Amino acid sequence: MGSEPKNAAMTGDGFRFYRWEPAEGGEPTDVLSVTSIRKLCGEPYNLVNWQLANLADVALGTMKRTVVGPRGGISEVRQVWEYPCEFVRRYDDTKGEQPKVDDLRKWLREQADAPRNIAAVRGSIVHKAIENNITWDRVERPYVESAFSELSQRDRKRMKNVVSDEDVDFVRNAMRQYWDMRKHKPFIIVAREPQVFNLTAGYAGSGDAVVLYLPAGETIQSMPKAREITWEIVQKIGGELVWVDWKTSTDVYTDHVTQIHAYMNGEFIGQDGLIDYRLTELLRNTRKGALIHVRPNEWGIYEFAYTPEVTNAFLGACKFARLLAKYPTPKDLFSDVQKGKAPEEEE
Repeated sequence: MGSEPKNAAMTGDGFRFYRWEPAEGGEPTDVLSVTSIRKLCGEPYNLVNWQLANLADVALGTMKRTVVGPRGGISEVRQVWEYPCEFVRRYDDTKGEQPKVDDLRKWLREQADAPRNIAAVRGSIVHKAIENNITWDRVERPYVESAFSELSQRDRKRMKNVVSDEDVDFVRNAMRQYWDMRKHKPFIIVAREPQVFNLTAGYAGSGDAVVLYLPAGETIQSMPKAREITWEIVQKIGGELVWVDWKTSTDVYTDHVTQIHAYMNGEFIGQDGLIDYRLTELLRNTRKGALIHVRPNEWGIYEFAYTPEVTNAFLGACKFARLLAKYPTPKDLFSDVQKGKAPEEEE
């Protein structure tokens, strides 16, 4: 998202930690974020392949673009974008001078995530529009530019501080699909961006939402307000609690399912040292997850049950990530080190 979640901080290496400092007093606890745990354990192989393809595009001056039409139609196009490409021009300008080549190498490495960054910024704007209940017909250029201006300087830089027509079309049509989905699957958003902590396992994270699928025959107008819904009321009126994440990426992945399991396995929901007991009780009784995939041309709901298999896989990754964070180098794990050097060969 555009800014750091509350009670969270980013390290210089790009890993996020959450701090829980009980309001009633006590020692603060710092834990890794759910997303940083996955990053510490290693990027998914499909993401690495995608980054390598991006580097090839930079070197060859080609580009694969998701072209979004005014009505939400999508086409994937990879073609020669420029010739000679920017990388060739930059390399020629170095004249082979080492400091300039070193700078070019840094620039080239940054390009591995460039298309993803554009998609991430678009996704952040869609997330914000969902959070604020923005109807799709309100999404015009002024709205997107206003939402863009509220993003972090880092995110705005990723988009070169410019909102394109494609960006507007992406957000507008994604929101059109979102509201169509809501017609087919009515639910109440009980909690938006809840902050989950599991201090025992050593992680925390900010999810997207906990929703209540409506009981058969009920309408949103006939239901209690979101802030009034408790587990006792859910038991009385029926319906189903579901932890959902909004996804605007081109596809959904196993990592997304694992991430929601981490949230559902949280010990409590809270912020600024205060536990939200109403939401915590709802969390403990949420045993279903869903990825709500919103694209400019379609939507999908991918549901799954909470399973120990997926939870245990995440907890194993959590232990491994905590070990790597504690020992970024192995020197403190060595009990003894012996070194030597062979004598120089006689002439």
